[in-house]
Amino acid sequence: PEVEASNVDKPILYRDANCVCAASQMVWLGLECKNIDYLTVLVEKPFNLRSDESANRRIENANDEKNSMIPRIVWPETESNGDEMKNNDKNNQPTSDPIKLLEQIHSHYPAATPNFYPKLSAAVDASRCNILRFPGVMPRLSDPNFMSHAPLLFRPDGTLVPKSSHCVSLEELEEMLEEYYLGPYLCGKDVTAADVAWIPYLERYAVQLPMVYPNVDVLNPRSSDAYGEVWKWFLAMERDVPAYACAVMGDGRLWKRCLEEVVELHNERAATEEEKVTLGPEPKRKGWWMKNNPKGLELWKEYAEGRPWLGGTPEWEVALFLIRNREEIMKECGVDGADEALREVVQRLLYGDAGATLSEKACQIVQFVGERVSVPKDLGMVPALALWAISQ
Repeated sequence: PEVEASNVDKPILYRDANCVCAASQMVWLGLECKNIDYLTVLVEKPFNLRSDESANRRIENANDEKNSMIPRIVWPETESNGDEMKNNDKNNQPTSDPIKLLEQIHSHYPAATPNFYPKLSAAVDASRCNILRFPGVMPRLSDPNFMSHAPLLFRPDGTLVPKSSHCVSLEELEEMLEEYYLGPYLCGKDVTAADVAWIPYLERYAVQLPMVYPNVDVLNPRSSDAYGEVWKWFLAMERDVPAYACAVMGDGRLWKRCLEEVVELHNERAATEEEKVTLGPEPKRKGWWMKNNPKGLELWKEYAEGRPWLGGTPEWEVALFLIRNREEIMKECGVDGADEALREVVQRLLYGDAGATLSEKACQIVQFVGERVSVPKDLGMVPALALWAISQ
């Protein structure tokens, strides 16, 4: 669908409805980090892994070729009049390049924190430099068509990216982070556009690489022993960037499913039997795909401030989700007395009662929703953790 920009006074973000497109995630995080008031148009766009990445980001039946891609931002006409180049690429065409869109966001809101492109000195533009370092630091020659589903793991010729390449890349990333010793981010003490640009790919990579090569410490980007600075960076993004933890971050289950799709295609074209991948069984622990966050409530309070459509706590946000989806939940859950059980869950979320135990049927409701909710499509990571917490 198209929204007439002349009718609104806010930017309009067109992004992937299923939260798989890494470029969309990057731009979404950029808007959220700066706490910009914008509208979202969710585009249902199934990915075909046999097509190139640009084809998967193209919107079919778009009214105009120039508006046929995601992600895309349509800026209010009052802002763009007389300054079209501020919103478009060098050929004066709307762009879907996420790096250029981050530049646009900052040019429209330069005073909004964080500063995406701080100058560490008159000569050093660290944020833009570190964005440009990504293809040189991370494994080379990986299949560009898999960058949203399973980046940096597979090559187009049916081979795996060598283990040594992963080790070298992670060591280089560790050294990059050591360069800016004043803080845990890619440019030091504050999050910048570099972090926003890197995190969509490294989020997937950190989940998926250990699934391809299990129980190998140097092939685990989140290993605090092997890559201490990288580990601190992940923690900083998850525990100190409210927009990421509360809205944009995906979960392990989503990235496992994406990896499974890519593995199926990779194994079909594998150069040799040795290049084929067999993934291990899914962990049995409930909620294994979630990242525990001890700062969840604090992060949510900061994130929800100024966003009146959100619940005031993670629990309230879950209650809103359950109420909005109550008819579908009661129809599909298979729990006798589902209405009463759902009311019990909502009551607990809204008012709390740590000393009481949920009934068996209420726990069944929590488990049913928890196993089906998609993070971040349905709920952000912090509210999703709150849902699981009430059943423990």
